[in-house]
Amino acid sequence: MALTLVLGPANSAKAAEVLGAYRAAARRGAILVVPTALDREHYRREVLADCAVLGGEVLTFPGLAREVARRAGYGGRMLAPLQRELVLRATIARTDLAAIGASAASAGFVPAVGGLIAELERALVTPQRFVAAMRAWAGSAGSDPERGAYADAVASLYREYIRELDRLGRVDAELFAWRALDALRAEPGRWGQAPVVLYGFDDLTALERDAIETLARIVGTEVTVSLTYEAGRAAFAGRAEAVEELRPLADRVLDLPASSEHYAPASQTALYHLERGLFEMAGERVDPGSAIRLLEAGGERAEAELVAAHVAERLRAGVPADEIAVVLRSLSASAALFERVLAQYGVAAQCPASLPFEHTPLGSGLLALARCALAEADAGADELVRYLRVPGMLARREVADAVETIVRATGVRTVAGAREAAAKLGLDLEEIDALREATDPAAELARHARRLFAAPRRRQAATLDAAEELDARALTTVLGALAELSELGDVVPARELIETLAALEVRGQTPTGAGAVLLAEPPAIRARRFRAVFVCGLQEGEFPRPPMPEPFLSDERRWELAAASGLRLRPREDAVATERYLFYACASRATETLVLSYRSSDEEGNPAPRSPFVADVADLLAEGWEERRARRLLANVVWPAAGAPTARERARARAAAGPRIPAPALGPLDPVAFTRVRHREVVSAGALESYAACPVKWLVERELRPQRLEPESDGIARGNYVHGVLERIFAELGTAVTERTVERAQELLELAIAEEPVRLARGRGSTERAALVREIEADLRRYLAQEATAGWGWPPRHVELRFGFHDERPSLPPLELAGGLRVRGAIDRVDID
Repeated sequence: MALTLVLGPANSAKAAEVLGAYRAAARRGAILVVPTALDREHYRREVLADCAVLGGEVLTFPGLAREVARRAGYGGRMLAPLQRELVLRATIARTDLAAIGASAASAGFVPAVGGLIAELERALVTPQRFVAAMRAWAGSAGSDPERGAYADAVASLYREYIRELDRLGRVDAELFAWRALDALRAEPGRWGQAPVVLYGFDDLTALERDAIETLARIVGTEVTVSLTYEAGRAAFAGRAEAVEELRPLADRVLDLPASSEHYAPASQTALYHLERGLFEMAGERVDPGSAIRLLEAGGERAEAELVAAHVAERLRAGVPADEIAVVLRSLSASAALFERVLAQYGVAAQCPASLPFEHTPLGSGLLALARCALAEADAGADELVRYLRVPGMLARREVADAVETIVRATGVRTVAGAREAAAKLGLDLEEIDALREATDPAAELARHARRLFAAPRRRQAATLDAAEELDARALTTVLGALAELSELGDVVPARELIETLAALEVRGQTPTGAGAVLLAEPPAIRARRFRAVFVCGLQEGEFPRPPMPEPFLSDERRWELAAASGLRLRPREDAVATERYLFYACASRATETLVLSYRSSDEEGNPAPRSPFVADVADLLAEGWEERRARRLLANVVWPAAGAPTARERARARAAAGPRIPAPALGPLDPVAFTRVRHREVVSAGALESYAACPVKWLVERELRPQRLEPESDGIARGNYVHGVLERIFAELGTAVTERTVERAQELLELAIAEEPVRLARGRGSTERAALVREIEADLRRYLAQEATAGWGWPPRHVELRFGFHDERPSLPPLELAGGLRVRGAIDRVDID
C-alpha cells in the first residue's frame, strides 16, 4: 500500500492517470474526493455514465470525514453552521474583550472569530498550544501590558469556544474531522482496504494532509493525490508548500509533462502557448486567431451584454451550453446581473450562488413580521407594509396599497402607527401580538413560515415555478435553521434570533449541466474542461482581488508568533500567488475558445483600470491582438444592425438608425379632450409655469391629480403654518406692527400658536413636534420685533388678496392676458401707505 503523488500542469493527463486508477479500484469501494459540491455532482454523472464502474463513491472532504467517522466508530455530534454561530456568540459574550476595543461590537466580529478558530483547527493547533504561543509572543516584546492583554483576549476566544463545545457535547466540522482521524488512528483496521483518490485540489490544509497521511501510512490503503503543480513556474508559487510537504510521504511521485492533445486543433497552438508561458518571461509571440479574444465594455451592464452576445454566438456555432463557462471573481457581486442579461439574450444559465434569505419573498415577509413583533423599537412602519405584501397574506392586495398610502401620506414611522392605519381598514394583525408573547419565538416563527408559504396556494395542487421554488428553498432553509436553534435547548434572545435569520443564505440550485451555461467562480472550474471559457471582470481590485488582512493576526504578527513560539501560521495578506493561480486555472480550462473581458469605465464614465493579467496575456500574443478587441462602450446605446445578437436588438438598431419622427406641435385640445380639463376658463400662474416646462407634467399633476404617497414636505408644511399664524395676527391686529403695537402682536402670536392646527413633522413624536413649534414661535417673535423697529408703519390692508375665484367672496376679477387667457391667484399681503 502506498501514497502516489501525481503532479503536473493543467492538461497534463493527470485526470486520465487519477480517474483511471479510480475506475480500476471502484469495484473495491474506491472513494473519489473532489474539492467542491459542484465537482462532486459533475463527476458523479461522469462515473455513472460509465457502466463498468460499480461500487465507487464521489465525496468532498467533509464527506470523507463523515465516512472516516462511520468506519472508525466515532460518534461526535457535529454542530450545524447556525448552531456554531450561536456558540461563537455565547463565547464572545463570556470573554473579556476590553483589550480588543470597540471592534468587538461590530457586525463582522462573529464571522472573524469563527474564521480564526476554523483556521487554527485546520492547522491542527490545540487551544493549549495557541495560548502558550500567544503568551510567548506577548513576552517577546518585553513588559507591554497592552500586548499581553490583547494576546490573552485572542487566545481566550479559542479556549472558551472549545470549552463551550465540550459543555454542549458537540464538535464543529473541523474538530469532527480531526477527532474522526484520531479515532481511525486508534483502530486503523476498521477502514478496510477501500482506496482513496483526491483529484482537483490545488492546495491542502494541514488537516487534509493529516487525513492523507493517516490513510496512506497508518491505515495502509492506496491513496492517490493529484495536484496541479510544476516546479519553477510562477503560476504555482503559492502551491509549492503543499507539494513539498507531501513529497517525503509519497512512495511514488509522477511528474507528468505538459500536453497539448486536449485542445481543439484550430486552437491548439495559441491555448497551449498561453498555458506554457503565462506569468513567465515573455518570449515568442503567437497570433491566437479566434482562439483567444478580448472584450472591452463601458460599465457592468455593457460587459454583461457583450459577454451574452458572444455566448449566444458560440451556441449558434454548435457549442453545447454545458460546454461553456462564464467565470466571475465574485458571484455574489455580479451573478444576478449576468443571469438577467443572459436570459434577455436567450441564453439559459445555471448558477450555484446563494441568495440572502431576506432577499426572497418569504424571507422578507417573515423577517418583517419578526421585527414588528420582537424588535418593534428598532423597526419602522415600512416593516409592517413589507409583511402585508407577502404573496397570499391578504385576499385583496389593494388593501396593502391602501395601508402604505396612509403610512406614507401621513408620515407614519412606527409599527404602532402603521398598525393603527391597518386597523382602520379592518386588519387586526393579532399574529404580531401572539409572536411577541410566545414563550418559544423560534417555534412560533416556524409556524408562521409554513403559513406564509402555504397562503397563496391554499386548496391548490400547484406546481412551483422558478420564483415559487426559490420560496420553497427559503422555507426549507429557515425551518432547518429554527430546528437547529431549538436543538441547542436554550431560548435565543429576540434580537439575536432576528440577526441570525437575517444572515441565512438560501442555496441556489445545484447545476445539472444540461442545456445551460455555467456561471461560476474560478475555484469551481479548476477540475473541469470547457470548450469555451469567458473570464469576466478583469479589473484592478476585482481580479486580482486585493489582499484581505486577517483581523486578529496580521502577517507581521504571524511572523513574530513563529519567531517567538515556533507556531507557524500561513501568511494571509499576500494574495498575488493565489490570484495568479486562479487566473491560470481559468485560462487553462478552455479547449477551444478563451474570452477575456474587462471594463474601461464604470457606469458614470469614470475610467476603470483593467487587470494586469490582460497585459500578461498580451505579452504572449501577436502585436495588434488588443486592437482586435470587441467593444461596447457607454455611447453604444444600441448594437450595430449587422451585429445585433437578438431580434429585439436588431429592431432597436433599425429604429435608432431610421428617420426621426418629429414631435407633434402642441395645438388646442379637441372638444372631447377639452371637456376633461378641470380648469377651462381660468388657470393659475403655477399651472402656466408647469405647462411651459412640461405639458405632460402639467397634465398629470394639475389635471389628473393622482393621489400622492409622500406626505407634505417639511418645508411646505412649515411655510403653510407660518402663513396661517401671520394671517391671523395681521387680520386681528388691524394695523401696522410698530413699537406701540408690537406687544399686542406678540400676544396675538401666542393665541395663534395655541389655536392654529399643527400639521408639522408628521409621523414623529409629540416632543419633536412641540420643539418645532417653539422654534417657529421664536422665529416669528424675532420677525415681529424686526418689523416694529424698521419704521415702515404701513398697515396691511389685505391679507390673502385673491383674484379670479368667481365662486368665492371676496375675490377680485381674474387677470386677463393677451389672447383671452385668464389667470387667477392670491397675493399674500398688501400694505398701503
